[in-house]
Amino acid sequence: MTDRLRQEAWDYGRSLRDQLLTQYREEYGEDVPPPPAKIADQLLTDFLGANLRFDPLPLNIYAQTEWKDDRPVVTVNSFTGQIPGVKDVEGIQNVAMLHEAVHVERDISELKSGPQLTLPDFGPPTKIVCHRDFRNWRRPGERFSSSGDIPESMREFFAEEAGRAAAVSYQALSRSEAFQGFCRLGDKGTTKDNGEMWRLLNLAAWEIGVNRSALVKQLDLEGRIIVEQKGGRKIIHLQPAFSTLMGGR
Repeated sequence: MTDRLRQEAWDYGRSLRDQLLTQYREEYGEDVPPPPAKIADQLLTDFLGANLRFDPLPLNIYAQTEWKDDRPVVTVNSFTGQIPGVKDVEGIQNVAMLHEAVHVERDISELKSGPQLTLPDFGPPTKIVCHRDFRNWRRPGERFSSSGDIPESMREFFAEEAGRAAAVSYQALSRSEAFQGFCRLGDKGTTKDNGEMWRLLNLAAWEIGVNRSALVKQLDLEGRIIVEQKGGRKIIHLQPAFSTLMGGR
């Protein structure tokens, strides 16, 4: 179930990203647009019609989407840098904006429906909140299903996977000199250049506008790399599926 939903989310996020990039190219006359994460703010505002704000939010929230004054309003946490464990503020905010783009395109009708005649705490939410760890959160009064999933967690799982897949553009990576260098070192199949591989991967993530953990997680989930813990070090191993990456989305 999880694997199928994850693949559906990746397909959705990439399709939405490609659709928005096509509109960007047509609007601005650029044959090769910037990496999608680098222009996530413009994709949200210019082509999805959202009002984008950077305001303080609690430190367990990256961003949120709400319906206000007849339009979607996306708020990114301006305190992102104070969230424990955050190292790349801009990269995380870029990925968060594409996460919220999924909500704007896919889930906004849930917010537009307005109050309903139902029991308290069971009506439609007034906003969709991207918690730092959505798996440990539920709305007051929400009941877990027999499978252990709740509607919010499934929706957030989908948006997290879709938003990350949209942000980690393999086409943009193929234009990154740092990533090309990473590939060359990885092809050697040794661990002696592991430190340099991590440095290049950090730089490649920055060049496409995402935080490194998002890039590593996407590559790992797709079976393109394996990260091994060995002697206190994290060692990257390229997998056979990595060879098809440069021609992918």
